Amino acid sequence: MFPASSSEVRAVGAIVIATLAIAGHDALVKRFSGDIGIWQLYLMRAPVAVTLLVGILRWRRVPLRWRHPAWVALRSGLMVAMWGLFYAALAVLSLPVVAATAYTFPLLLALMAPWLPDERLDGRRAVAVAVGFGGVLLMLRPSPAGFTAWSLLPLGSALCYALAALVTRYRCQAESAAMMSLGLNLAFVVCGVVGLAAVAGLDARFVALQPFVLSGWRPVSGGLWGIMALLGVLIVTASLLTALAFQQGRPMLIATCDYGYLPAAALCSGLLLGEWPGPLTLAGMAAIVVAGVQALRVRPVSPGRDG
Repeated sequence: MFPASSSEVRAVGAIVIATLAIAGHDALVKRFSGDIGIWQLYLMRAPVAVTLLVGILRWRRVPLRWRHPAWVALRSGLMVAMWGLFYAALAVLSLPVVAATAYTFPLLLALMAPWLPDERLDGRRAVAVAVGFGGVLLMLRPSPAGFTAWSLLPLGSALCYALAALVTRYRCQAESAAMMSLGLNLAFVVCGVVGLAAVAGLDARFVALQPFVLSGWRPVSGGLWGIMALLGVLIVTASLLTALAFQQGRPMLIATCDYGYLPAAALCSGLLLGEWPGPLTLAGMAAIVVAGVQALRVRPVSPGRDG
């Protein structure tokens, strides 16, 4: 028997489904990244995402207002910054290096544990985080290239995700998960508009350095609109369930289980891109599963305290 509460079991289930949704989303983005830029993608998937969220809120009769709009805005800004820094790093660094660095966010949460009301960094939890991160390194096998200033970008992405997780857990528990997801998707719209304005008129040679990040609006086919609609559904699923998971579960527990994104991404890459994982990747997946089980066996510091 795991000593996790029923709410934390639901939170773990939510983050597992969220990792599958975002892995599918990212694999589709990678597949079609040559046809569309990131800022245009933000705007094209927005109609479906926002309409779906408003429909969910109306169906559940949730008022279309935030109880703490400033905290929701901060959380949304941190999540948008997380993705922005991640994609900006890809302009210079390889994907394995960026991904391995970005997935240090559970380690950052571990370092913050002494200052959190319902967390602690005991030996079992430290082992869980270390094993999970070891699985990440085994899967991604990052290049031993030396550290550069560009390496701070994915580290900044990890920090933004860790801080967003804490804001969700400790400042947004009274918010509807759907309203937080709506706030995030509206922030993506704002970011898309600002991004397109920023890249408008850039020299083509400069855009060629990182087309996915620096491209402006491109003409698209009807089929691509269908893909954008699917991306809208996936981003709503992922953002809603991620918010729910960090609301109901301890941040380090959910962060450790969030390592499940990596095997989910490997599976989606195999199905959608024809890139199947090799033996080392499978070994990394096993290490991540062990870390998740180990994290579930960790008791909170004070189960009766309200985070």
